[in-house]
Amino acid sequence: MKKVLLSTLIFGVVSANAIELELLSGDTRLACEAMLCLASPVQPAECSAALTRYFSINAKKWSQVVAKRKSFLDLCPVVASSDPEMYKYKNEILANLDGECSVTSLNNRIENKVIRVDKVCTNDGDGSGIQCRDVNVYGFRVNPELTNSCKLLSTSSYTDYNLKYTCDTKFYEKNEWQRGYELKEVSQDVYSALPLSQKEQGEKLAQISRYEYTQLPQNQRKQVGNQYYRVDIGYYQKSMISKNCWVNEK
Repeated sequence: MKKVLLSTLIFGVVSANAIELELLSGDTRLACEAMLCLASPVQPAECSAALTRYFSINAKKWSQVVAKRKSFLDLCPVVASSDPEMYKYKNEILANLDGECSVTSLNNRIENKVIRVDKVCTNDGDGSGIQCRDVNVYGFRVNPELTNSCKLLSTSSYTDYNLKYTCDTKFYEKNEWQRGYELKEVSQDVYSALPLSQKEQGEKLAQISRYEYTQLPQNQRKQVGNQYYRVDIGYYQKSMISKNCWVNEK
């Protein structure tokens, strides 16, 4: 089965004499802990030292990094030569990771892109007329693609990776992303029935003619470039944006 625990492999299967992690120290212990911690995308705080040590292994060439990682993992007294799956996990997967793979790290990978271009026009009042420019509007989301490390770790029968992206793939505008929710316009009746935590009022602009604009009081009108608007009250329902999109299904 996919969910064979690596701890069982290390401590109870490979050797007739189970390895007691508490009896190990230094890099030998850290090597075993790294193999254990990297077998799961849910990593406790106790994994920090081993993972920091493992991913700090460095060299000028990638092939040298891989060789050094293999040597480091060999410090853990687990014999992989008689088990093709363990050999693959230790020498082909772990040695070639380009970073950790955890639910937390996946949810921290924020992606952004231009979702539209708005034309913004202003009149500086200096006689130069209306000046317009294009402004990029960016959208944000949790990246829905697995990293290369996660893809590699998911191929081993000795790991517990069953990662799933649970959010939609929509990009949210910057102000929505930062405040943590988007707004859906609703009728005043629907708004009145909502719990307080889901309510928000805001400006709602209705485009009008210049003549209509001049007939309105100052606090009920707005000009944006050469466009004229009546300022109404908008009624909105808050829709929370989930930023914990990646989960590991058991």
